[in-house]
Amino acid sequence: MSVGQPPLPRPVTGVFVRQIIQTACPGHFAVVWLDALPPPEGVSAHEAVEFVDALPTQCHEVRRRAKAPLPAEFVTALENGFRQGWRLRGDGTPPYTVRVLLRDALWHDVDSNRSGFEQAGRIAAGEVLECVRQGRAPRQVGRGSRPERPIPPMPRLR
Repeated sequence: MSVGQPPLPRPVTGVFVRQIIQTACPGHFAVVWLDALPPPEGVSAHEAVEFVDALPTQCHEVRRRAKAPLPAEFVTALENGFRQGWRLRGDGTPPYTVRVLLRDALWHDVDSNRSGFEQAGRIAAGEVLECVRQGRAPRQVGRGSRPERPIPPMPRLR
């Protein structure tokens, strides 16, 4: 983790981002569940964000109602978006070191793309920081989400 940055002060688990914009084809369709944790003690890395793919081997592809692995390009885009969002807060340096566990995702074979998953990552980073700052649990965030509704269970738990 980055030297000089304090660890995330507390775990923020159950972050849920629904980034769905379907005004034209292709749209944006990215739904993710993740946890943000302080890095394990004694672990040193060179970056402020350690991103861990803890996905099940098969995620839900929405259009075909089938289970298939989340394409690696979407995992990479989500990670890149989270890193961007983490750096954008404050003065351009990461506020904390953090370990991010990607727990589950939904995707669409037509409307999912790198851009949608990158945006979901940036939104997730902002929500984690707001949860820490406000001392609250995560809320539904993203476009197409309704903050007043409860966060749905991860598909693999259904």
